[in-house]
Amino acid sequence: MRRMTTTLWLALLLAASSGVAQTIPVEIEAGYRWLSLSGNENMYRTQINERSGFLLRSLTYTTNDFGHDSNFADRLRIDASDLGVGPAGSLRIDLEKSSLYKFTLNYRQTDNFSALPEFANPLIGQGVIPGQHTWDRQRKMIDADFEFRKWSAITPFAGFSWNRYSGPGTTTYHVGQDEFLLDQSLSNRDQEFRAGFGFNYKNFFGQVTQGWRNFRENETLNLAPGAGSGNTLTPILGTDITASSINRIDHTSGHTPFTDFYVTGQFSRARVIGNYTRFAADSSGSENEDAMGSFASFSISRFFTGLNDNIEARAKNTTWRGGARAEVPIVNDVDFLASFQREHRALEGSALIDTLYLASLPFSGTGTAIDMTTVLNASSALERDEDLLEAAVSARALGPFAIRAGVSQSRQDVTVSPDLSEIVVAGPSQGGKFNRRVNSLDASATWASHGFSLGAAWRHDNADDPILRTDFLTRNRYRARAGWSDAAKQYIVSVVGEQSDPKNDRPDIGYDAKIRSLTADVEAGITETVRLHAEASRFRTTSSILYRRPENFTIDTSFNRESGNSYGGGFMLAFAPATFDASFLRFDNSGNNPLTLDRLRARGTFKVHGNTGITAEFDRDRYTEDARFGNYTGNRYGLFLRWIQ
Repeated sequence: MRRMTTTLWLALLLAASSGVAQTIPVEIEAGYRWLSLSGNENMYRTQINERSGFLLRSLTYTTNDFGHDSNFADRLRIDASDLGVGPAGSLRIDLEKSSLYKFTLNYRQTDNFSALPEFANPLIGQGVIPGQHTWDRQRKMIDADFEFRKWSAITPFAGFSWNRYSGPGTTTYHVGQDEFLLDQSLSNRDQEFRAGFGFNYKNFFGQVTQGWRNFRENETLNLAPGAGSGNTLTPILGTDITASSINRIDHTSGHTPFTDFYVTGQFSRARVIGNYTRFAADSSGSENEDAMGSFASFSISRFFTGLNDNIEARAKNTTWRGGARAEVPIVNDVDFLASFQREHRALEGSALIDTLYLASLPFSGTGTAIDMTTVLNASSALERDEDLLEAAVSARALGPFAIRAGVSQSRQDVTVSPDLSEIVVAGPSQGGKFNRRVNSLDASATWASHGFSLGAAWRHDNADDPILRTDFLTRNRYRARAGWSDAAKQYIVSVVGEQSDPKNDRPDIGYDAKIRSLTADVEAGITETVRLHAEASRFRTTSSILYRRPENFTIDTSFNRESGNSYGGGFMLAFAPATFDASFLRFDNSGNNPLTLDRLRARGTFKVHGNTGITAEFDRDRYTEDARFGNYTGNRYGLFLRWIQ
């Protein structure tokens, strides 16, 4: 972060000394934020993660005047936001020379934290929090793109992207008939180089891109301190399962060449668009694991004191997608639209697992302890083809009305070749060829007159056979909208409602869901200096599906219900030399996961003298849940200096 902030100021100083005009257009807001937190810090960081420290809230620098003698550039713009202790900061630099080039540099940084009390936590009944699947990681991304604009008909370009994601965490691992808590360290990097050209010649324009992406990941896992007893304290056949050490190292690498192409042709009043995309991912990985302790294995019916696991794996994913779309006018403001899209995906992978069990004894406890080795060679593949055909008629302006109606069909052909130990699809046979057809009808209409507007949309999907258990057989989706605004847009009212109900009533699946939402918004500009807004929304969702219990393989029903409401409002006051705005939002949910979240925001900006001002902020987040493990209240206070020139 120090290097990024230093780079930012160096760029500004360079621009200021490059022969620009004396008045440098700069807007900057920077200062300090304080955090006062009570309750569960992990839940606060999972949801908000705004902490105390220096913060560059925003910066904008732009100039179009480098002097008449500059051959280097004639436009520079720098934008930055939330650099410092912000959970998501960004920097963008645009530099260009008219009719010669354009260069863009983007930098983004995010802090990702998750430590939910109840997620993957078998010990929550004992008051042990947080859960055992946590992470505290940072992602840094850089994108650089260069366009050479020397010619009008063709524009060559090149780009580079770099992405790093790393940090500690915790996870669980099942070995020897128990589950153990492990400390985790993860580091992955991927980089991409791309090049191509855009073209615009007579009635045709489009773009061709060829790229190469490389990926590398390293992960280290170690038994967490004090976790040797595992999560299950029940002995196996009278023997306690414990671990004195578990160490695992994973390496994964891969590369993906990709091609992307699209072209648009304009013929009289008709337009035709073609597109094609292909990538071929190839990855390989290795894993080495050592564990020592007192373990059991039902697969070999023996106790053992340790194991050594070596895994070599390889996977390929080749996917391409291509299609065409035509837009043909029938009469004025009435168009016929047709498109065809084909996608092919081929996945295949294999793994060779070599496991050495140390000092193993039969469950009977008699006999001589021996070292024994098992080898598993697993291989699976999936090939999927999907064709999507669509046709529609669109009438854009029939007086105050606009209407669209369409029909489409998706054809899916899937071939599954799994290993015998895998469960991939529903039914007794895990492999084979599967076909699925989904027919869809959709229609929408809008009406607008004298500031009033109405809109409605409907879509019906009907399928013949499911492939995966969550595939629907029928689904209806409805959407309606009503609104009003005056000519000056001082008063705006809108109401939107949606409903979706996917269903699969096959006796062995029994999937049934319904999702509903309703939202209303009101904005009112009382005067030029006073503006109010209010909002309210609600959602209701229920879903049920049959599932097989893993401990006894009996069939049971999984049922989930959520019922949420949110409402809030705010106002903005603009009285020179000060502006003030505040807002409040409450969200509550009942059902399987009851919770309440209150958010209060207030911000005031005051002009002190000349180009200088001060901004004060106050933010309050209060979260409560029935389990009370995750409750917190976080207050944040910010004081920032503003300078505009």
